[in-house]
Amino acid sequence: MVSDSEFNITLFAVEQVWDKTVNLGKNIKSLWTGTSCISSVPGSIYNKTVNNCTKGEFIEEIKRQIFRCGALDELIKEANNGKGLKEFSLAKVEVWHEWDFSSEGIGTIHPKWVTTTNTQAYTPAQKTSVLNLFLAGAHTKTQAQVWSIEGAVESGRRAAKAIDDRVTVLDQFRPLWIRGLSKIDDILYSIKAPQMIDSLFLSLILLSFWVFLRAQKT
Repeated sequence: MVSDSEFNITLFAVEQVWDKTVNLGKNIKSLWTGTSCISSVPGSIYNKTVNNCTKGEFIEEIKRQIFRCGALDELIKEANNGKGLKEFSLAKVEVWHEWDFSSEGIGTIHPKWVTTTNTQAYTPAQKTSVLNLFLAGAHTKTQAQVWSIEGAVESGRRAAKAIDDRVTVLDQFRPLWIRGLSKIDDILYSIKAPQMIDSLFLSLILLSFWVFLRAQKT
């Protein structure tokens, strides 16, 4: 995750999970996929949100956000004997082919599946009532509980395990305190309140303001 990205970009080097013999293309050493997870914050170049960018502006924004991330660059240097990201040539940038950029925002002829807190109860399991039918994909029931690459990978392993019990699936480690905080967040979400961290932050601001007013009166 590019933590300082206005678009909250997540990246994944897909060759890490493919066989080393897979041909990525002529002179291509790495193939990254990425997701823009926030569409409400403007980028630093054109001061536009994802939904208001042209295709060219969107590409320039994500390139800047990726290349300026110091933490990512340090990881690249660590894995490549001190050679930073900017020292590699960028062969090509592709945007999802179904995205239609327009003045009204980004549209697509095939709306994508997503998972939300309201759809968790309806997500299907990998094993179905049909003996030879198995499902895999981020839209199925996983412990990741979110539409993501991680959820898709987990679903694939669970589908494989349903076929062959020798397949290993690593359970998500969720200690009791994490599960407790998740329950609190669920309650806050149900009453349309900010999530817990934001709620605590707002509470501290209000408390500080109250203490300041009391101090002024005394």
